[in-house]
Amino acid sequence: MPANPKLQRFPRSKIWDPKTQKIMDSLRAYIHREPQPTISKIQHDSLKAKRLSDTFNCFQDVLPISSDDVKDLLVETIDGVKKIEYQRPFLAPVTVEWVGQKAPSTSRADATCPTSEQWASLVRGMRSNLTILHVHGGAFLYVENFVLLDVINAMSSQGSPEAYRSTTSQLAALSGGRVASVKYRLAPQYPFPTGLLDVLVAYLSLLFPHPRSPHQAINPSTMVFAGDSSGANMLYALLQIIRLTQQHAPITFHSHKIKFPLPFPAGLATLGFNGDPLNSLPSYTLNRVNDLYLEIPWSLPSYPKCELWPTNPPRSQVHATTSAHAHPLLTPALAHDCSGMPPMWFAVGDEQIVDGSWAVARRAALQGVQVDWVRFQAMPHCFATLPGLDTAWQAKACMQKWAAFCRACVEPQDRGRPRVKAIRVDFSSGREMEVELEDESALPLDEVERRVLTMIDQVEDAFRAAWEGKFVSKL
Repeated sequence: MPANPKLQRFPRSKIWDPKTQKIMDSLRAYIHREPQPTISKIQHDSLKAKRLSDTFNCFQDVLPISSDDVKDLLVETIDGVKKIEYQRPFLAPVTVEWVGQKAPSTSRADATCPTSEQWASLVRGMRSNLTILHVHGGAFLYVENFVLLDVINAMSSQGSPEAYRSTTSQLAALSGGRVASVKYRLAPQYPFPTGLLDVLVAYLSLLFPHPRSPHQAINPSTMVFAGDSSGANMLYALLQIIRLTQQHAPITFHSHKIKFPLPFPAGLATLGFNGDPLNSLPSYTLNRVNDLYLEIPWSLPSYPKCELWPTNPPRSQVHATTSAHAHPLLTPALAHDCSGMPPMWFAVGDEQIVDGSWAVARRAALQGVQVDWVRFQAMPHCFATLPGLDTAWQAKACMQKWAAFCRACVEPQDRGRPRVKAIRVDFSSGREMEVELEDESALPLDEVERRVLTMIDQVEDAFRAAWEGKFVSKL
């Protein structure tokens, strides 16, 4: 691959060992390769399924369309918080992939078995009553597992549970539970809030199963939300929806009459949570030395065109209009109220988007939510899922902590545990140091909000300037 002058803009890390530096150089070169692939190709390439070990059960359940009540619930909630420009979603069947470790000395249920037999095989392999509702990341467009030619399998392509089996199978094995991974519809063809609608349908289907479901209703006290990057954002938005709809009138879902409030799950566990999707905060520039991203010019007229992109009329963000990011269901750092929410776990690196996740964690802690904050020194965004880095001790430690938190949420709580715990993990030694979640370097939360809202205007101005004079039906 010829040298890319863009890559000279990345500072050289003084902390990484040679192996980490080599992996990061390769990942950066692939992400910023020229010419950039079309978004259609990114999506197509990511649909390749990862093979799962024979020690796991894996099958898919297609959730049928219910009444429009659930769609109307989401639209009313969005509009009730803030009026924004967005495309009204429509309902479609949602696929959920179930993954769990199989019981010792048993064979995996054949893919041709009736779903009820596959479910029974899944249950036999459980060592915990934990159910993890998993939502994959990838900027709502692609997964965090990039495809790096002959060096690394699958990075930076469109997301799916099939492409995320390495993560879901580890969570199942390490926690002893089962994982339900949501195959939500993807941007740009299905912009906000379509993916969020699919995730809401998946959660309701666990609580209120459809008539042909292989499982009975799952107790929310045994359920934990888990996701990375944009998937974590949607799960946090789902918590906000649960909070915001407490006084809603009953709705019909499949054959069920659902009364509100909806129950919260037992916890939220995130990796690389992105509280600031427009990259408004200082860490986006300051932490480039540890991370993967320069600007990938999706919004510019020069970006390779395909049937999916640019949209007509063009928009600057793949997932939604720029102005829509003023809504707290799109930008978690703008959500003011998280009181009453379940325990939250945040695993981050010294990454470019850490300030946004930090702001969300700090606000939750200030409002009485139990918060676990784990920051791995010098590690990039979603390092535990990146090929090449996923075998590093940091990734293994992160996955262990992720699964342990999920399991702890559904087991009797340790009364002596602190409500807020923040640790920093040293890159070289692995030593864990307790730190203050709220320290003097933290931006005040009102300043975080001001910078996010200012960035919305700046991004939109730059977008309009780039497209000025180009033929589009409307700007």
